[in-house]
Amino acid sequence: MIKLKIGIQHGSCVDFNGKGLLILGAPRSGKSSLAIACMSIGATLVGDDYINLNVCDNRIIATSPPNIMGKIEISKVGILNCDYTKNTNIDLVINLSEVEKIRFPKRRFINLDSCNVPLIYGGNIPNLHSVAMQFFKKGFAAE
Repeated sequence: MIKLKIGIQHGSCVDFNGKGLLILGAPRSGKSSLAIACMSIGATLVGDDYINLNVCDNRIIATSPPNIMGKIEISKVGILNCDYTKNTNIDLVINLSEVEKIRFPKRRFINLDSCNVPLIYGGNIPNLHSVAMQFFKKGFAAE
């Protein structure tokens, strides 16, 4: 299980109708590209590049630092203005720096202050924006 820390994290975050996706990964791993792909199918940006994480009522809450609200940086394009929401509950985490090696992996979780959130190793998985959308619609199947 991966542990997060309260405070500023390097990552991006989008909101799908009240359900938040936290995108983690090394620099140049595709965090902003995944965020804008999610936005193209209806998600709203919470923040790009840096996200502030806190816990409230046993939920992980992501908030964008004020100086970057409503902006997303796309490599080789520049900084774009966009619709945004100030915060969201985190319901799924995708780590783009980790590559899944198992066809049907056991569920993974990320932990922050005793809150567990499902985690997907997203490196080299195509169409992750569609995966996230389907997760938010119907969740994981029973194991």
